[in-house]
Amino acid sequence: MPHATTHRVLFIDAYDSFTNNIIALLETNLRVEVTTIKINEAIPDFAAFLRPFSAVIAGPGPGDPRNCKDVGWIGELWKLEGQDVLPVLGICLGFQSLVLAFGGTIDRLREPRHGIVRKVRGSGEGIFRGIEEVETVQYHSLCASIGPESKHERTESCDSSKKPLLKCLDLRPLAWDYDMDNTGDRTDESFSVNPPRVLVAVEHKTKPFFGLQFHAESICSNSNAGKVIEAWWEIAKKWRRPSRYVEPLSSLLRSFSADLRDVQVGSRDENMLPKYQRAIEDSKTSSISSNGTSDGVEPDQIPVEALKGCNGVYHPRRHGRRCTVQVLTSLIDVGDATVPSVCEKLYLTDGEAVILDSELHQRHDVGEHSIIGLLSPDSLRLECQVGTNEVRRIHDGQSEIINLQHCGGSIFSYLKSFMSQYKVECSNTGVPFWGGLMGFISYEACLETIGITQSQARTRESSQRPDLSFIFVERSIVFDHFHQKIHIQTIKPGDQDWVDKTTLRLKSTRPTTPKSSRPSHLFPDARMSLPDAASYQAKVRACQSAIRAGDSYELCLTNQATIHVPNRLKSWPLYLRLRSLNPAPFSAYLRLGKLTLLSSSPERFLRWSRPKKPSGPSTDDAFDGAEKAISCQFRPIKGTVKRQPDPNLPPITLAEATALLATPKERAENLMIVDLIRHDLYGVVGSGRVSVPKLMVVEEYATLFQLVSVVEGTLTIKDANNDDVHCDNNSEDSSRPAENNPDYPSTEKTLHGTHAPKAGIDILAASLPPGSMTGAPKLRSCQILRSLESRPRGIYSGVLGYMDVGGGGDFSVVIRSTVRWDDDNAVSEPETDSMTNNDVATDRDAEKQHVNGDEWTIGAGGAVTSLSTEEGEWEEMIAKLRSTLRLFEGDGQGGK
Repeated sequence: MPHATTHRVLFIDAYDSFTNNIIALLETNLRVEVTTIKINEAIPDFAAFLRPFSAVIAGPGPGDPRNCKDVGWIGELWKLEGQDVLPVLGICLGFQSLVLAFGGTIDRLREPRHGIVRKVRGSGEGIFRGIEEVETVQYHSLCASIGPESKHERTESCDSSKKPLLKCLDLRPLAWDYDMDNTGDRTDESFSVNPPRVLVAVEHKTKPFFGLQFHAESICSNSNAGKVIEAWWEIAKKWRRPSRYVEPLSSLLRSFSADLRDVQVGSRDENMLPKYQRAIEDSKTSSISSNGTSDGVEPDQIPVEALKGCNGVYHPRRHGRRCTVQVLTSLIDVGDATVPSVCEKLYLTDGEAVILDSELHQRHDVGEHSIIGLLSPDSLRLECQVGTNEVRRIHDGQSEIINLQHCGGSIFSYLKSFMSQYKVECSNTGVPFWGGLMGFISYEACLETIGITQSQARTRESSQRPDLSFIFVERSIVFDHFHQKIHIQTIKPGDQDWVDKTTLRLKSTRPTTPKSSRPSHLFPDARMSLPDAASYQAKVRACQSAIRAGDSYELCLTNQATIHVPNRLKSWPLYLRLRSLNPAPFSAYLRLGKLTLLSSSPERFLRWSRPKKPSGPSTDDAFDGAEKAISCQFRPIKGTVKRQPDPNLPPITLAEATALLATPKERAENLMIVDLIRHDLYGVVGSGRVSVPKLMVVEEYATLFQLVSVVEGTLTIKDANNDDVHCDNNSEDSSRPAENNPDYPSTEKTLHGTHAPKAGIDILAASLPPGSMTGAPKLRSCQILRSLESRPRGIYSGVLGYMDVGGGGDFSVVIRSTVRWDDDNAVSEPETDSMTNNDVATDRDAEKQHVNGDEWTIGAGGAVTSLSTEEGEWEEMIAKLRSTLRLFEGDGQGGK
């Protein structure tokens, strides 16, 4: 966390996905306050803007330093002269920009290094004094040169007396990456394609400019990497600018505000004004606060009428007070009951339902509970489509459109305020869900959180589908698999009679065998439309081209298959079959409006706890009696092998799977996403509050071994015992939807306008879309993927789960799933049990088909890196498709 200090450091962010990790390192190790601006901020007087700061970090990011748009203000740092000069540390892109500015050259590495742990040898000078070797993570496709490195012989040391003739007389090399030191981390061919040594650190001889081509903040960098940053700071603190008057921030703010008033309305600078003003204000405080909240005057509340309609639970708030919810509950033993049998006893399989099912994959920490949401026709629904800046509230057959500008300009601001109106009375804290919102957020809705709006062509039918849909669940049944208990519960006022009747029904009804998960007949005319191999492999090449250019470190490319069936399939037997074929801790069955979603996802996206006071004595000075804590967990999966790759051979062992997943490619894929998630999480919870208790651990599942990491964080919030719920209603500029800028969004990734105490929804909004489905850096990677993928992903690679009235939540990544939409123009026919051995068509053949009856889609993909092969990525994507496609194929084998 940040500490009180007179030192302020400016961080210039080049839209990277590791920025907050670096800031956390600076705040915890250097005890400084950090202010962040983007490379393209509108700043009338850059030199004057820099005066309050002791030093500057020129951050990493995608792109090429030879492109002015990619470096922005970073390129102006090296032009500072006289009294305007101040210490600067360039990291990666910032390092390359420094070298380029003083006569060096930039070239592409033949084999990019992304998420690769490498040994670096220092010269013993400057910021490497006393540090001979650093083991650190590198993320770069480009390399900088200040001399003829390609001609260097391999040497055993960095003896400065043997330096070659340098062409950058102003720069001094400080550290190198020697290929001979890193033979264990390279591919077979990389020894000959990359230079024998690569420059990774420099310093300017007369100005306090330094640069590093590695990521000291990465979870896999060792302590010596952090010591290099600390050594830079010790030098920076000793730098004394020529004596001159430095205006206080308040004076600068008044002066800059006057300059801003002269900017032409409608210009690009005018669009950047709100962000610039926030940047000035931020220089008064740390960019990542210790408690994740901001101080200042409390804004107006969201009007009650904008939140009304919470079924029987809702009571209009008077003077901004919360409504109290009482949880009525009954507890019975599981006995012979199963999730399917309970659903069938209560006739939940014939209509709408939301079922989060972990029964067939029970593990500690995941798969402990299954949640059945009981819906009714009058259940409150919230729907949102991308690009509309509106939410549709449907209740009792009535539909109302709510303008999100009145709710902070974001659907997540609205959801946060909607959920914050409840105060729950319940002693059964062991149950994760008492009632609340259950539903999904599509991938396209996730993209809007980073400023990317929909651009791919949508059909007339898909344009009517919600991109976000939640239903307010008052009645629910929760299985506690480890304690073998069933909780029948309701938050509906006066609903004890339902609890009693349901309890009696589940206790007295004899166990039944769930409906068959095996269809009884075959369809002769069903067809599958599979991705085209040539097209997919061409996209893999395009991804690798972008990676080699420095625009991304990793790109999670996806595609979709479509299954056409002439008659309606019953979705419940299909789901039972899927959960049997692919037992998973985050299986789900959703029939919500026109959507049917069958999921067998193995991956948790995010879980956050209800707010609670820290247990036991706390040594953290951030906690006091008026604060509570929310703990959260991410479980990204990157790296998979089948338990039985060859059906004619025995399954592989855990040791064999661990060896297969220990390759640089598999570990790099996982590491990049871990570092990305840490960045997302730090941005909400603050420095010093993120940990990685599990890093690249191989976990065994029914059909797979998977490389899993666990990232956790703690968000401190003000005690919610006060009943006031605050949210800004006056954020005109910040409530505008983000423009579809192909390079940078015009809005920041925040819950615009809300200054209420932070909640788990803030973490959710800040972390979307799931990093395991995008790549890194997230913004540029998503822009590249959007240009390559021919159609929207929809719910696939979005998230589904719940937000509990008690303040908790849990969401999984929508993978290993199949989706059906009941559009108005589709032929509506009775559901049937029939299935078939399928004819297979490619994407091109499917374009000529007229869709009638049932249409199911299945998404799949994989992380493309510089180490990928076209054939390997195609095979991985098809294997993942087959794991769900076999649902329609009989008993064929499928992979992840």
